[in-house]
Amino acid sequence: MDEPRQGGDCWYLVRFTKAGAARFLSQHDVRRAWERAARRAGLPLAYSRGFSPKPRLSFGPPLSVGAEGRREYMTMALREPRSAADVQAALRAAAIPGMQVVETACAAGRRVRATWAAYALVVADAPHDLAHRVQRLLASPSAPIQRPRDPPGARRDIRPGIQTLEVDGSRLLARLRIAPNEIVTPRDLALALSVELAATVRTQIEFEPPA
Repeated sequence: MDEPRQGGDCWYLVRFTKAGAARFLSQHDVRRAWERAARRAGLPLAYSRGFSPKPRLSFGPPLSVGAEGRREYMTMALREPRSAADVQAALRAAAIPGMQVVETACAAGRRVRATWAAYALVVADAPHDLAHRVQRLLASPSAPIQRPRDPPGARRDIRPGIQTLEVDGSRLLARLRIAPNEIVTPRDLALALSVELAATVRTQIEFEPPA
């Protein structure tokens, strides 16, 4: 969709980076940064109802602090229609360093269901048998892990949430499930492979269209 709908709030799907110093912002800080950027840009933000109205912004699955995102996303509602190109230009001019708008499109609504994400993961002190560990994981029908914060014995099988996994030197190129209640994180993958990650980059997020 290139043109916003008429009547009611107008929704936009915005893709942006989270790099440089912005990598260390929490999801709450990311939201505040975009709220301020939209206000600096003079965009007519739409607000929720109730005793404490807030700008109608919705974000994709959060990244861990320190991880980089190259195509993160948010949905944003405006009270008045603007072209996607105008919204993108306004946000680009007002965004903080590291959070660059890379794409903007008009959307039907705020709900976006994330499905899969692609990652480039740098393994710290990559073991010599990393490729073998990956092959063994992919060949296994299950991959139970114990997350540090889970109760003892509460193991999760993350194998269904690993669609692809390749070794590129000391890097892992992975496509992991991020649908609600099915999330597999880079840390989960590291646990399954018994490795530590030195850097995490989320290169893409796939989702179902807003509804």
